[in-house]
Amino acid sequence: MSFNFKDLDLSDVSADGGPVSNYIDVGKHNVKIIDAAVEQCANPKHYRVRVNFADEKGRTIRNDFNVVNKSAQAVEIGKAQLKSLLEQAKHPNPDNPEDISTLKGLSVMIDVKMGKPREIGGPSYPEIKSYEAASKPVDTKIDDEIPF
Repeated sequence: MSFNFKDLDLSDVSADGGPVSNYIDVGKHNVKIIDAAVEQCANPKHYRVRVNFADEKGRTIRNDFNVVNKSAQAVEIGKAQLKSLLEQAKHPNPDNPEDISTLKGLSVMIDVKMGKPREIGGPSYPEIKSYEAASKPVDTKIDDEIPF
């Protein structure tokens, strides 16, 4: 079977109101780490820790922490932010977490603010600016089932 876009007929389809934002917005939120991984960046000599968070409504946000980079300042900032996350999330060993899987399931409170645009005149996006101890454990409503 082949598909030709010019043959697409939507006359019997009702319009959807558009996607609902599933991203955590500005403010303080109790979240749970739903995934964490060490990733190689575009530069094969650079590595980051990528952490994905979700709140009780299933809204998500992620943060990347530079851990290997030619910029010593980027590494210093990344490691300091990661240590803050680990301490505030009550990781059992924030000085030497050893296994990336030990981050998954930790709860923490994040403070989200709008970040600087990545390019002149470009849009800005919500960013995690700080971490605090969670006021309660977080039970996320993440639904991994795709309806198709």
